[in-house]
Amino acid sequence: MYARISLFAIAVVLLGLASLVPTLQFPSSAEVSTFIGPRVWPLSLLIALIGLGCALLLITWRDARRGTRYDDEQEATPSPQGETTQRLTFASTRHWWLIATTVLYTWLISLVGFLPASITFTFVCTLLLGAHSWRTVLITVVVAAVLMQGVFVMLLGIPL
Repeated sequence: MYARISLFAIAVVLLGLASLVPTLQFPSSAEVSTFIGPRVWPLSLLIALIGLGCALLLITWRDARRGTRYDDEQEATPSPQGETTQRLTFASTRHWWLIATTVLYTWLISLVGFLPASITFTFVCTLLLGAHSWRTVLITVVVAAVLMQGVFVMLLGIPL
């Protein structure tokens, strides 16, 4: 279990580090006519991604040294040969679904535009994160759309 989480954390950190170079090539606020340049948001997300990936890696290593067991390790069932097999459930693979959704979202932005892609992304992520009530899903999508429109267009002056 520790190896899988460590591998995931290392992949997250490497993805963040690899994305820094193209992100730093975006124009800054001094080079564009908006209050905040196009570099600020992706750079903020990358710094958070790298920081949280490093934190996950350190916590995983600490837990491995302490011998802490994770909840889904108890779901392992012994096979007839005495080996344990891990059951793949939606909950245990949710992080991979979120990564795949993020990659699709990035591709969808170039096809349909930022706002429709972001609304779709918010909808799918709300479902992936476990919202069961359609009222909750609808409220989340509407609030996210209003916030995106309000922050980018009204507050920052960045047309979508």
